[in-house]
Amino acid sequence: MPKKKNNIVIKILLILFIIYMGLYIANISGYYESKIRDRTVVTDEKIKEFENKVSLGEEIDIDSFLDNERVDYSSKMSNLGDNITNNFENIIARVSKVFKNIVKSLF
Repeated sequence: MPKKKNNIVIKILLILFIIYMGLYIANISGYYESKIRDRTVVTDEKIKEFENKVSLGEEIDIDSFLDNERVDYSSKMSNLGDNITNNFENIIARVSKVFKNIVKSLF
């Protein structure tokens, strides 16, 4: 039985090592920096286009110059976590308010 447990641990460590190496290689190769640089180039082009339209006196729609690449990563589990956190915050706020009133009434 212990041998099977060791195999699972070794497999998990191997998977984590492979993930680490993939992220390390992506960092060394400059993948993230190139993505940021590409985004900066797009922003610079939009700024030049905006300035050109202003100088020509054309009508400007701000939405055409903004990149709305917001990705919604929410899921049922993350929404559940948010709801639990919000409820917990509300409970703590109520308890602290009651505690504050009790202490205030003592003095």
